[in-house]
Amino acid sequence: MITSPVAERTNRINGVLKITKPFNINIASGQFDPRVLAGLTKFKEPVSLANDLASLRAGSLTPPITDPIGDLVSVTPKTMTALQRTVNVEWLTPRTITGSQVLVYFHGGAFYGGTPANNTILLKLIADRSHCEILNVDYGLAPEHPAPEGILDGLTVIQALARDYPQAKIAIAGDSAGANIAMAVANLNRQFGSHNIHQQLLLYPVTAPGTDHTGPLWDASQYTIIPAQQPIFTHYHTMFKQLDTIMTQTYLPSQIDASDPLITPINQANFATTPPTLIMVGEFDPFRLQAWSYATHLAAADVATTFVQYQGQNHAFAPLIDQFWQARDVADLMTERLVNLV
Repeated sequence: MITSPVAERTNRINGVLKITKPFNINIASGQFDPRVLAGLTKFKEPVSLANDLASLRAGSLTPPITDPIGDLVSVTPKTMTALQRTVNVEWLTPRTITGSQVLVYFHGGAFYGGTPANNTILLKLIADRSHCEILNVDYGLAPEHPAPEGILDGLTVIQALARDYPQAKIAIAGDSAGANIAMAVANLNRQFGSHNIHQQLLLYPVTAPGTDHTGPLWDASQYTIIPAQQPIFTHYHTMFKQLDTIMTQTYLPSQIDASDPLITPINQANFATTPPTLIMVGEFDPFRLQAWSYATHLAAADVATTFVQYQGQNHAFAPLIDQFWQARDVADLMTERLVNLV
């Protein structure tokens, strides 16, 4: 039985509503959740990430996950066409649909990997609980489809959805690199004069790919951890620096600067038109600091921003609803946002 703790802390910091959720009511911070720690044994020693696309893509796939929903939610392959582009999606439909809310979701995988199937079980759970339809987008991956191809694929889905389902109240979401795509799509959609995206739901978002690894967004000293687990965190954090370098180089063609606001959302010129945003991230996620930076930029522009930090967690936990209560809590929070999208 996966259960959640009864204690959480809520503070408003720099305008951001920050909710901290311990994995154990007796441990506020500074330790990996034991379930997470059990999967990090290889980080007892330094890890070198091989720059081999096949192995990188294999490593971006989610392990098999028990499906508690079954045929209560149908998953249908469909195509969306707009902007002279055609994009494949998984269209998730619960047996009962209430309201006109629709979630458009972008999977993670460092821009070069991952598949919509990584998140199908999580999204089925959300669709069943929210009674909302969900589009799980199969955007183009680098290096075959470098930036801005994935962003344009996402914009295609939004444009097609707005055209064919004008009553839809759209929320946009994604995890990791997929959250980066989602933010870029929402930003570009607004630049095109559309304001039909009403919520951003971001899981451990990459908001500054390729940024200085000696700078404040990668400052490992900002993570407090007990001495016994420090080597594991250090090696884990260092591996993610390698990953960040590889994914940025793979994703960006030479003519696109990583500092472009569509690539690095914290460089947006105008945050004020961004829809209300929920960010969910693990305490030890190497992208946590850049996610927090984005949150504070939004709050400074008076955008309603909630930042949920799961203590003891690392990166990419949300699809694992059969392992972590935190993953089911993510589903609850996203369900709540969809239900309230009126």
